[in-house]
Amino acid sequence: MARDPVTVVIRPGMGLRQIALSLRAARVIRRAWVFEVLAVSGGEARRLQAGTYALSPSMPPQVVLQRIASGEVVTGARRITIPEGWNATQIIAALAAAHLGHGQAALAAAATDPALLAAAALPAPAAGTKVALEGYLYPDTYSFSSTMSAAQILGRMLSEFDAVWTPQLAAAARANAQLDTAQTVTLASIVQREVADAAQMPLVAGIYLHRLRVGMRLDADPTVLYALGLLSQQHSLTLAQTATVSPYNTYVVAGLPPGPICNPGKAALEAVAHPAATNALYFLTDPRGRVIPADTLQQQIAHQQKYYGD
Repeated sequence: MARDPVTVVIRPGMGLRQIALSLRAARVIRRAWVFEVLAVSGGEARRLQAGTYALSPSMPPQVVLQRIASGEVVTGARRITIPEGWNATQIIAALAAAHLGHGQAALAAAATDPALLAAAALPAPAAGTKVALEGYLYPDTYSFSSTMSAAQILGRMLSEFDAVWTPQLAAAARANAQLDTAQTVTLASIVQREVADAAQMPLVAGIYLHRLRVGMRLDADPTVLYALGLLSQQHSLTLAQTATVSPYNTYVVAGLPPGPICNPGKAALEAVAHPAATNALYFLTDPRGRVIPADTLQQQIAHQQKYYGD
């Protein structure tokens, strides 16, 4: 039975091993090593060409190899960059603006389809999740054909997440943070929105994990902004907004929200899987963008007064 094609991007400079792993991540082939053996034995290993390809999982590996070796690329492919920390609403708007996925309504419907997560062997959304695919639409630069469906486009992004979320990274998250995949992605999405500097993400992750361990609420501003639909804006919370009734509001609800609030990049995922060891329970970001940790509320207030004078 024929299966719908998926889009695979072979970037300039990618070697045979990288190409084979990309094809496996996209589920075009089942075994990377088989593809590599075929390429070497048939002499195509040095003739594989960069470009955007539409390849079906129904194709035999020999056909996939031949298409890439002969450069049968998709015509009319459009490149689009999805930044780290965008939420599904922003991603859908950008794809629709680029005339991809057959429009905003089709993309929005696909983003709420848990069957796409199941097809990618990713966790099912928990009860109360606003957007099923939120957190797993991996931020990267993609090439998509205008003929691709919304499900194919978002499925390609899920495949990219799957390639980044390795078994080793999942094992590290279980061992170091005692979090499963869904919990890790959820916390990583908060870390992604809290701090821009990848080098400081492990510290922020460590502080939030410390809060979870001692039973404190996370009190994370980005979770409230997500609940209010304001995450894409530069917005300061009011005291009244921190009382918003929502399962995503970590000022009100203990523990993690029901699902991610944005789509984190690799650095945020790694930060949660490998958090910094810290006794801090609080932090703020100073005017230079540095994370200033505090062990006590008194220290936090002192830091607030030092850096912001209030």
